[in-house]
This record gives sequence, structure tokens and C-alpha cells, in this order.
Amino acid sequence: MAIALLSSILIAASMVTSEEEFMITIPPEPEPGFYKTIEECIEKMSRECGENIVKAVLEDEEISEQCCVELVHGMGKICHDDLLQFYVSLPQLGFNVTHLNIRGHQVWNICILKTPSKM
Repeated sequence: MAIALLSSILIAASMVTSEEEFMITIPPEPEPGFYKTIEECIEKMSRECGENIVKAVLEDEEISEQCCVELVHGMGKICHDDLLQFYVSLPQLGFNVTHLNIRGHQVWNICILKTPSKM
């Protein structure tokens, strides 16, 4: 698995786990090529904005306008939804699936409002 995907997992894990060691088991792909698609999605966003968006979803952190631009015009809705699906598939992280899905959609909608039309 590529570096960007692992980095994304570690960012999310650091926000929901204690400092104890833990193991993450990556489940089988829900469909062939899904993890490659996720990797390509992650690469469309800077690390800083990736962290900002993950924190916005998990911790209700404020989202910068620049990160909204990267999310909406760089990554796109399909990638955003695929990443939410991926995080939900990692039960070791202990996400509340309902909260994650609701907050993920709220973040998207906030970014739509913060982002000017196609630049």
C-alpha cells in the first residue's frame, strides 16, 4: 500500500486512539482497484489540508478556505465519499460510523459554501 494512504490512516488514528500500540488490519478491497483509487484521491490534496479535513470531520475543527478549495475542486465529492467509506471500514479506529458519515457530509456542504465556483 502506498505512503499517502498509510499517512492518511495514521493521521486519523492519532486523533482517535491513545498512545498505546495498536494494529490496523486493512480489510479486503470492497471492489478491485478501490485502494488505488483512494491513493489517487489522497494525492490530490496537500498533507496540511488532508489533516485539516480529517480534523474537521473527527473533531469539528474549523476548515480553511484553501482546504475547502482543495477538497471541492481538487479531490471532489466521489473521492471524499470514498475516503469516508474507507475510514468506516477500519473498525480498529473505533469511529462512530453514523457521526463520521453525518460529519463528513456536513464538511462537504460547508466547503461548498466557502468555495467560489470553479476557479
